[in-house]
Amino acid sequence: MLEAKKQAPTSRRVLFVDDSRLMRYAGDKFLSEHCHLTLAEDGEKAWRILTQKNRIDLVFTDLMMPVMDGHELIRSIRGSRQTRIREMPVLVVTGAEEISAREKAMEAGATAFIPKPFSADDLTGALRVHLDGELPQTSLITQDADYPPESGLLSNVPEPEYYYLRIEQAFSFHMRQNLELALMHIKLNNYAFLTRQYGKTWAEAVMRNLRYFLHRELRQEDSLHRTADDLYSIILMGTHKSAARALVSRLRRSLAGARIRFASQELELSARFGIQFPSLNTDQSPAELLSAAHGLFDLSSRIPRIR
Repeated sequence: MLEAKKQAPTSRRVLFVDDSRLMRYAGDKFLSEHCHLTLAEDGEKAWRILTQKNRIDLVFTDLMMPVMDGHELIRSIRGSRQTRIREMPVLVVTGAEEISAREKAMEAGATAFIPKPFSADDLTGALRVHLDGELPQTSLITQDADYPPESGLLSNVPEPEYYYLRIEQAFSFHMRQNLELALMHIKLNNYAFLTRQYGKTWAEAVMRNLRYFLHRELRQEDSLHRTADDLYSIILMGTHKSAARALVSRLRRSLAGARIRFASQELELSARFGIQFPSLNTDQSPAELLSAAHGLFDLSSRIPRIR
């Protein structure tokens, strides 16, 4: 499905590529008043637009897409015989946890990265920087950014402050679009035991395996954060209560009895889950929400409490 927005108070022409309907909707809402915007749902359709349509000045693209992914689209753009295509800015809109994918995109020729969930300022700021020549804003991350090594975030803001920032952005977006929002938390039960028994290196290895598992199971628009030594927190974009609870049930079944082998040792991956469904009009700060999330886990039970 291709959607073209033809009326805008500027001659700038922008292509926004993402297989997520929610992300395309957000891109449309944030950009359509600032440029002539065309939307595409995969790299193949985007490449057809670039080569057959009127001039495109800038591309926003996701990485993980069907048919032709963002990596191949970037390589096609940088390898084009047409100078206007080959030299155009390509902004990758990516999930915070896609570390290796970002490195691959940089090698292919990505201009800069914008994290999901993005704000209107993230996208319009990119237009000002890469089409109008303004100095970059802090929310626009270039290839030279200092990424925290564990969290893999597209910001030099450490956790959990980055999580707080993303909650504020998500609240603002969901209020404007009248969408539901859920916050999911996954706690590694035996992090302290693994640290005492085998050392922090092995405990961290189990946490990394848990992160890889969550990354595979989550949608691209969801935002994964390391908010404590033994805790991951996830912002589930546009997710109502029943869908969030169904996701927790599926993840619990998938992790039931999971074990990880390191050398001659086999370590248990035991996790509990909690969910928050905060009111978008809440007076609680993001820090207070995270503090309340810790209370979701009853240390006297291995069964997660879900609210």
